[in-house]
Amino acid sequence: MTPVVIYPSRLRVSLILLGAALFVAGGIWLLMNPIRGDEAMGWLAGWASIVFFGAVALFALGRLASRKPAITIDRTGITDNASGLSAGFIPWSDVVDAQVVKFQQQKFLGVSLRNPQDYLAKASPLKRMLMKANSSLVGFVINIPQISLPVPLEELLGHIERFRQADTGAPGR
Repeated sequence: MTPVVIYPSRLRVSLILLGAALFVAGGIWLLMNPIRGDEAMGWLAGWASIVFFGAVALFALGRLASRKPAITIDRTGITDNASGLSAGFIPWSDVVDAQVVKFQQQKFLGVSLRNPQDYLAKASPLKRMLMKANSSLVGFVINIPQISLPVPLEELLGHIERFRQADTGAPGR
């Protein structure tokens, strides 16, 4: 079977970068123009916007500069490099299930793992905390976002199911 290699949509990643830059600019504006009567809230919102969306902007810049695929699906497993919380390589033996989930108007491909604690243990403390938060919100430690991919998640799910069946010789495990 021919591996499926999906690169991020440069247009979508550029739009993410533009949006993040606007939020960083908004955060700077809040710091320079404090809200009268609630300066602490303006200061907090300004710094939170700068830090969070600055990280999003850096990730988007990195994706635009990189030629690395967002997702690779082959006979050995899935390689996830689609987001800032990417899992890297996931062998088929670790994949229990995958399904498309929607959370606050955003679609994700959730990947259920046999050993999610192993993936959390490999992550940095910040990434681990964010992955646990995602897990509590949508039920999956591994979540591949639709936002930067040029193909529908349902198509991606079809490729995963096809390769899993070829790996196991039967649907499901």
